[in-house]
Amino acid sequence: MLGFLAIMAVALCGLAGVPAWTVPVAALALASVSYARHYPLFRRAADLGLQDAVDQTLVRSLTNGLVASAAAYGCGAAFRFLSLGWQ
Repeated sequence: MLGFLAIMAVALCGLAGVPAWTVPVAALALASVSYARHYPLFRRAADLGLQDAVDQTLVRSLTNGLVASAAAYGCGAAFRFLSLGWQ
């Protein structure tokens, strides 16, 4: 639910015309939610000596969040552009 709220918030920021710095903030929020959900697995992997795999997973999670946030912001900005065109 928190992930959905972060994506919805960044889409609304795009719709409202808030500066694009909200995209990395939302990506960080999404990566944090993912880390919190999977913390026991990350801890077990680190205990087994798989820290490189954990680091790669976290970087990929952050990249995934960045792509999702940018797409949501872009959709919000596109809706804003379209709504301004109809006035």
